[in-house]
Amino acid sequence: MDTLDLISKKELLSMTGISYGQLYRWKRERLIPEEWFIKQSSYTGQETFFPKDLVLQRIKSILELKDSYSLEELAQMLSPEATGAFLSAKALAGMEEIDASLPPLLASIYPKEQYTFPEVVLFAIFSGAIRELRLSAADTEALLRRCIPLAEALKSMDMTCVVFTVGGSHHLALVKSSAALHFDGDVQVLGSYPVSELAGQIKLKYNMKLAIKG
Repeated sequence: MDTLDLISKKELLSMTGISYGQLYRWKRERLIPEEWFIKQSSYTGQETFFPKDLVLQRIKSILELKDSYSLEELAQMLSPEATGAFLSAKALAGMEEIDASLPPLLASIYPKEQYTFPEVVLFAIFSGAIRELRLSAADTEALLRRCIPLAEALKSMDMTCVVFTVGGSHHLALVKSSAALHFDGDVQVLGSYPVSELAGQIKLKYNMKLAIKG
């Protein structure tokens, strides 16, 4: 099973209303990662494609924020690199992106006074999956225990989180955003969640560019 849905450059420009020049300027300014520009052969020769969901969400974010921030500031917010920020357990519990069931679970199985930025992003994505997939309390706890070590892999935020089941058990995988992930027929993919956009929103909303206290 292929989890990467592509969109052609022509379709992208048509759907978003942006120009060719804007697209490549944002590439030069590092607002759109170079690895999202995927060259593939077509009947007309070689054509450029993009990871559809990722690039559409990224362009939506840029268009919404470009009048309030410089391109340099946007590049920092949307950077795939994790910051060195920390968030206290109390502040984490107050985030609307964090499901109410999560802080008590963390206090029980992964108690810390403060959480790193990659951990915060992972828990926000995990919360989205809980809400969207309506996971039971037992499945939520089992999946959380499995996924906590994956925060180490989020030093780069240019990832996609995939939730799937195999043999009746829920699992979570992280894959480079521009890469397709293939499963065999016994795996059922339940949801796919881009990491970089949510990470950028959290940086901006909670002032996590450098550090955060409280």
